[in-house]
Amino acid sequence: MVATEEAFEEWKHHPVTQKLMKMLLADRDAMKEGLINNAFNDESEVKGRCRAIAIILTLEYSDLFELN
Repeated sequence: MVATEEAFEEWKHHPVTQKLMKMLLADRDAMKEGLINNAFNDESEVKGRCRAIAIILTLEYSDLFELN
């Protein structure tokens, strides 16, 4: 299967993907709130999770497939 930019955009705007992104955003917000309130034993792990979620939330086709 060829991963075209059109297919990526369809995936990105699909209702299931949109729901997943909303869930990730909510999880990230909860983790950030927990960091502010010192609710975690390993803050560096939580910060890493937040960074990973941020990357996923802003993912673009060109991030996955370098355009020449």
